[in-house]
Amino acid sequence: MSKAVRNDERALAVIRRYGSTSTSFQALATGLSHWFDEGHSGDEGAEDIGMVAYADTGGAWVAAGEPVAANADVVAVAERFTDAARQRGRRVAFFATEGSLSRSSSFRHTAIGEQPVWDPRKWADNMKGHRSMREQLRRARAKGVRIYQVSGSEIRDNARLRNSLDVVVGRWLASRPMARMGFLVDVEPLRNPDERLIFIAEREDVPIALLSLAPVPARGGWLFEHLLRTPRSPNGTAELLIDFAMRKLADDNVNWASLGLAPLSGDVAGWLRAARNLSRPFFNFRGLSAFKRKLRPDEWTPVFLAYPKDESGTRALLDGLRAFAGQPLPLFVLSTALRGPRPLLRALELLLIPWTAALAFVPSHPWFPSSLVHWAWVIFDAALFGA
Repeated sequence: MSKAVRNDERALAVIRRYGSTSTSFQALATGLSHWFDEGHSGDEGAEDIGMVAYADTGGAWVAAGEPVAANADVVAVAERFTDAARQRGRRVAFFATEGSLSRSSSFRHTAIGEQPVWDPRKWADNMKGHRSMREQLRRARAKGVRIYQVSGSEIRDNARLRNSLDVVVGRWLASRPMARMGFLVDVEPLRNPDERLIFIAEREDVPIALLSLAPVPARGGWLFEHLLRTPRSPNGTAELLIDFAMRKLADDNVNWASLGLAPLSGDVAGWLRAARNLSRPFFNFRGLSAFKRKLRPDEWTPVFLAYPKDESGTRALLDGLRAFAGQPLPLFVLSTALRGPRPLLRALELLLIPWTAALAFVPSHPWFPSSLVHWAWVIFDAALFGA
């Protein structure tokens, strides 16, 4: 028997038992539902063999990563989840999987990016020969930045600390050019604090940045899930937080850590590379990948979008984007454009493409005094777009 509900306590028990991917703990994000698979027993109170966290967009169930289950059960759980979704008239997409579903002939998959992975025990040796990284750390320390770790109980019980961290989160969100998104990028660095590792960057006794790590229990590893800094953070603050956390993990003999998905990075399709370039004013995909790359990961592992073989990959990607937006995509684009002049200017710039094309194909008469004026206008708009 399988059930679709929201049950954080039950989901956390499954995560602690089977969570082996970067998206496992993100199943607890606000706005997601939980589909629990009890296998074929049907017994009341039977132990869950797996769980899928998903967003219901109205037309699709978009799973947050692959099912949280034992490796041998991932495909079977995904197939039963697909059946449950179709019984309710929903399409299915698994966003940000790490390859397990490629073992099944029931699913197709396409690369959507890659994630960097480190063995924290090697971090200190890698940094010895990393001159630019050491310089960033020096700059932050010279500006008086101090890093320290806080416990879950401190987050819960110290109202002043919690309020100051909420300010950091609010200022980081306000600095983003895109409208706020949800699903796998919901910004909740202090949710379930007892399960996390939380590090704070402070300057003149005021928190200016924070780093929140989520557990990957079955690996004994950690995901660097949220790295948020305010505009007043000196250069090197983010690097200093990461360096402090990596060394702490090394002290605890942790051998796996990731900074999570670098979207549209690596061996992705040509049209996804084009989307990466066009979206730069709204989200700097290249910059995010470059930041993670300069930290010298030990390896990069591919991340995929998986979907049933009889469904459209394009439709699955659109369903995934709809889940991230949390609203119809046109409304999300409008919300982003209204956040500030830079996104609005890029939106107007992109609108020049269909406008100029339409202008070029209309007849000169009766819309223009002469063909010379007509083509002068087309050339001007093309030059404006190029500029």
